[in-house]
Amino acid sequence: MEKIKVVYFGTPEFAVPPLAALTEAEDIEVVAVVTQEDKPVGRKQELTAPPVKKQAELDMIPVLQPKSLRNNQEIVDLLKGLDADVFAVVAYGKILPQEILDIPKYGCVNLHGSLLPQYRGASPVEEALLHGDTQTGITFIKMTPELDAGDILLIQRQIIEPTDTSVTLRQKLSALGAILFPDLLRNLVDETISAIPQNHTNATFCHKIRKEDGLIDVYKESAEQIINKIRAYTPWPSCYLLVKDKRLRVLEAVADPTSNAAKPGDILGGKDDQGKPTLGIQTQKGALWLQKVQLEGKNATSIQDFMRGNASFFSV
Repeated sequence: MEKIKVVYFGTPEFAVPPLAALTEAEDIEVVAVVTQEDKPVGRKQELTAPPVKKQAELDMIPVLQPKSLRNNQEIVDLLKGLDADVFAVVAYGKILPQEILDIPKYGCVNLHGSLLPQYRGASPVEEALLHGDTQTGITFIKMTPELDAGDILLIQRQIIEPTDTSVTLRQKLSALGAILFPDLLRNLVDETISAIPQNHTNATFCHKIRKEDGLIDVYKESAEQIINKIRAYTPWPSCYLLVKDKRLRVLEAVADPTSNAAKPGDILGGKDDQGKPTLGIQTQKGALWLQKVQLEGKNATSIQDFMRGNASFFSV
């Protein structure tokens, strides 16, 4: 049996399980991996390989790390020489120009972490959580030069649990993609799957996440909006309050949407379900009760431990 030859484009941890699934399939051969360049990470700025590169090296798959795909005849020639049937793209992080999209016989297939045409762009998982959505999913599309606008090959839905964060939801969607990708490529090559155009009038787009997006504004945001923000932006860029010119990261909190006895910004004292003293802040609507926090330059701690060590930080 002739194997399906695949070039895999991907970079972060989200793209590792689908790569592993394709590598393990007996009738699929991943002939090369294209990923972004190694980048400095952490306080020491140590040069670190992307997760997809690490996985490819474990499986002894050749790795290409071009600085750019545009106007890069060398990478175009290399990709043509691989004689791949399909290019599989998962969170690669760069736009594929038309001359690369045209190379594989059966085109380029992208796995996107939303129910397209909803949430086109680079942060669909965070966007779904920010909006308080109760479901999301993955969409496989035939790629075009326009971002996430290609015809749909397959959609699979995924429930969003109230406890899901960007970390857990991304893991679920990646695992779902890993399960479905091999069969999708088989059906594509066998020409037993039809692509359906997206309804572009229903398209919505993700905004680019910035560090300052994590700022909590209790005067403009409700407690429930802030909880959704914490779910979306933990661990990055993280959510934080500015108190006495210091950043206090809010890692875990709960909302009381019914609280309206105080003014936004007022500090609230009380007890949690176990009778332990706790601390809350009145928001534009409802109260935000802090559970786990981290003061800049310090370790993360429970709100009870934080209150014991920083008695004067808040005035309750």
